[in-house]
Amino acid sequence: MSLLIENVTLVTHENVFENKWLLIEEDRISSVGQMPDVPVADKTIDGGGKYLLPGAFEIHIHGANGVDAMDADENFIEKISSHLPTTGTTSFLATTMTGTFENIRSSIENLSDYNYSAGAEMLGIHQEGPFISTKHPGAQDPKYILPPDADDIRTMQELSNHQIRLITYAPEEDPGHEFLSALNDLNIIPSAGHTDATYEQLGKAYRHGLRHITHLYNGMRGLHHREPGVVGYSYLGDAYVEIIADGVHSKPEMVRLAYDNITSSRMIMITDAMRAQGLPDGEYDLGGQNVHVNGNEARLESGALAGSVLTMEQAVKNMFEFTDCGWTDIVKMTSYNALKSLDMLACRGLLEAGYPADLVMYDKDKELTMTIVRGEVYYENH
Repeated sequence: MSLLIENVTLVTHENVFENKWLLIEEDRISSVGQMPDVPVADKTIDGGGKYLLPGAFEIHIHGANGVDAMDADENFIEKISSHLPTTGTTSFLATTMTGTFENIRSSIENLSDYNYSAGAEMLGIHQEGPFISTKHPGAQDPKYILPPDADDIRTMQELSNHQIRLITYAPEEDPGHEFLSALNDLNIIPSAGHTDATYEQLGKAYRHGLRHITHLYNGMRGLHHREPGVVGYSYLGDAYVEIIADGVHSKPEMVRLAYDNITSSRMIMITDAMRAQGLPDGEYDLGGQNVHVNGNEARLESGALAGSVLTMEQAVKNMFEFTDCGWTDIVKMTSYNALKSLDMLACRGLLEAGYPADLVMYDKDKELTMTIVRGEVYYENH
């Protein structure tokens, strides 16, 4: 089966190419060329000049469509994978959170034998906690927070069938870097989050392998003129930095400030969504805690933010509104940077022959009009 998408504007992390066509054969990109000379295909879609770019790779998402990674529910993958293409996401890291060791174990084991079947593709696990700081728990239940333990993470990685790709932890709780060393040996990317680390501590951790910062501004030591903290390190360091561009976790002005300082070369857009993404307002659960969802906010009974209901499509719109970014910046922040940081660019994320046909199409108003995963159209909005 071949699919030709003609009359589109192709967007990569470097350039925007107008009046292009892209040919898909089976589940991969076969070739790319210039209009009007187009190849013959079994099916043709006229893009009408819309923007065609790599699908979003969401590295921090707990759940959506009524399910959560911590449920250890056999239906988790089916429900989240069928939903995410409607939001512009074609691949993701299923994200766990702080809980009992048994809860985390069950959720990881549930994901350990994953094999792709349909919809958005799970590319691994992001383990958020439990090795974080009690000073910045956010929506993580403080009573289950543990000190970083190299043996524990080795056990978890084994239980996951080596699916854990990224872990959020507090570097200051690992002063000797034994935990960080274990992460390096296990090929798990370390991310500083829910942390009270100082600028100096983060610099030392980076020299030992730290590479990410989890959800900027939230769950971390803030910016101070005598101690730059995690925010200051995010601005001035070399780590990739997650941002929740919903206007709630980070006010528009703070998203702009982050973008201007970090730039699209290091920012990674995430949703940090919980199970209520795509569902009506109401009462939901996150890690055994009651969450009230109202509009674009999800909060615990204490008032603390509890993940989000943001979608990647809305995050894209917000980023255009909050900053002066362009389409190439969006590709970097929704796909390229995350894939590069996890060393996955050799096998996905580029608009080149041989790469998986994981694509999204947006119109001039930044409305998502189509999502293609592995060459199959999973979402259309005319």
